[in-house]
Amino acid sequence: MTSEFKRPYDARRRRERAEQERRATRRRVVEAARTLFLERGYVATTMADIAREAGVALQSVYKVGHSKADLLHQVRDLAVAGDDQQVMLVDRPEFVAIRAEADPHRQVEMLASLVATTMERLAPVWVAYREAAAVDAKAAANLVTAHQRRHHTFTNVIGEIPEHRLRHSPEESTDTAWAIASPEVYLLLQSVLEWDADRYAEWMSRTLADLLLIPES
Repeated sequence: MTSEFKRPYDARRRRERAEQERRATRRRVVEAARTLFLERGYVATTMADIAREAGVALQSVYKVGHSKADLLHQVRDLAVAGDDQQVMLVDRPEFVAIRAEADPHRQVEMLASLVATTMERLAPVWVAYREAAAVDAKAAANLVTAHQRRHHTFTNVIGEIPEHRLRHSPEESTDTAWAIASPEVYLLLQSVLEWDADRYAEWMSRTLADLLLIPES
């Protein structure tokens, strides 16, 4: 007489594999969208083009984003964060390090460095975003949302600088940093004045310190 042994069904492992597959598909779709938006432009790119570039079914593309505007917003998020980890910006190590720094001048230097690094990734995507906003109402609304999210991030960072070291109120300091460190300013300096990444980073560090901080006596 033989007895049968059945391996217990591991639902957790199956869910993990399914989640890994979904994330891999999402990554391929978003990266394909980025490639085509930058190479062809937003208007000339179709959802079918993105599916072909990603090597997935068109249905899979629509599962990642319901429209081109949704996909562009995800491309923007990936450019800002630098990866597809589901972690809020203010909870990432770079921002945690700024909060942990005791020297306000060093905090501003770290913020400037983070801005410069982010802009190198974000600037090409922002050009596509501006094109999209001119022809797509959803993209235009998303662009406003992206600016608002940037402002919220700066509010959190500026709020970590001791208020007695700020030239102006935290609110005005936030508005100033948000405007100076905008993609529009970066693109002007890069495309019109032909600044390279190093010059921009040095200028951003010096300018934010001059505008935000009261010099130490």
